[in-house]
Amino acid sequence: MDKTLLKKTVMQSLALLLAVIVISLAVGRNNAVIISATDDEDEISHYTTETDIEKNDYGKEGEAGFSDKHDMTGTAGKIRLMFSDFGNDPNNNITDQLGNRFIIIKKPAGEELRIQLEDIYIARQLKLIISGYTKESIDDTFIGRICEDEAFIGEPGFEKNGNIIRDVGGTYLTTAGGNYGKDPVNSIYIENRTDDSGYNIHEIVLDLDHVYVYSLYEDEKFYYIDLKRPKEVYDKIVVIDAGHGGKDPGAVSKDEKVYEKSINLDILYELKELLDKDNVKVYYTRTVDETLYLRPRVTLANDVDCDFFISIHCNSSHKSNPDGTEILYYDHENNNIKTEDFAVILSEEIGKNVSLKNNGILQMRDDDIFILANAKVPAVIVETGYISNPADLSYLQSKAGQHDIAEGIYNGIWRAYKELKEYR
Repeated sequence: MDKTLLKKTVMQSLALLLAVIVISLAVGRNNAVIISATDDEDEISHYTTETDIEKNDYGKEGEAGFSDKHDMTGTAGKIRLMFSDFGNDPNNNITDQLGNRFIIIKKPAGEELRIQLEDIYIARQLKLIISGYTKESIDDTFIGRICEDEAFIGEPGFEKNGNIIRDVGGTYLTTAGGNYGKDPVNSIYIENRTDDSGYNIHEIVLDLDHVYVYSLYEDEKFYYIDLKRPKEVYDKIVVIDAGHGGKDPGAVSKDEKVYEKSINLDILYELKELLDKDNVKVYYTRTVDETLYLRPRVTLANDVDCDFFISIHCNSSHKSNPDGTEILYYDHENNNIKTEDFAVILSEEIGKNVSLKNNGILQMRDDDIFILANAKVPAVIVETGYISNPADLSYLQSKAGQHDIAEGIYNGIWRAYKELKEYR
């Protein structure tokens, strides 16, 4: 064969081989990008496109491959994907301090930003008010959530999952139930408004899947809200319920001038003054005269997994003239605590402190008291006296009587902790 022709053939073969190698490397490099960036295919499809991934992760022209900074498998990477449209990165120093469940909110562009948080725990809601001289309105794409290994942004997804029973003024309605997966936020409500001076207020209400304890952090770009369950934060948790309220007056005195709902709330105020000084977390179902149905009361107690749930009431009878205090309970056992034992302790401590007749404890049956029948924690109703009895009513209306009852309940709570919780 002609040497010149042979040399030309060899050179062509080498060129072809080199081209194959280059193409193979390019294909391998592209596949590596897709594999590294799509460990969770659903997550990627929710937040961005393949083109966006390559653009975001390669950055400047000439850069190749992933560095730790651009790793999409960790929490920081998930947040980066969520907020890729805004071009903002999270503060790793902050996210490293957070637990495995938190909310992250992009700050609207502007000046003099302030944020207020209000825990509406009875409704499992977190209300946020962001204010300042802002240049943009907030929508649901500003609100991301991390829960364990999953990330969410925008309006929560809803998948119908059976039915739930809703209590409306004593009537129980069946409505569709939903499954939001691991997303701790179930609904988002946003209102943006501006006053005449150009000052903006962005009000956000988040419906959550549970009651949480919140810790707020921030940097120049984001607000970070850590979500922890109450038992992760507090050693002792009590729920105190002032029965009735608002449109529901409860029992009424014979002259129809005194409502049970008001006496219940006054006793709660006295108890609150005592408990708020101690090392115990107390959730109050209501602290004002508002309508509150039965289910949210017991749902709160169950959701925070409280140690003790106490509902304050007054008794009434129009057939005779009974008097005195009593404790109502169900024969339940929760966390190795018999509700009857808790009822006995409260009855004894109230009896020591209150001048009214002590009628002891009364076991209820046949699910006739909703909050006691549905409680998954030690729960009792304290009947503080008979509003239908003039002598009891006088005592119940007095400041001294209300304080005595509250102090009896207070002493009973701490005795129950000592005898039923600490030594088990």
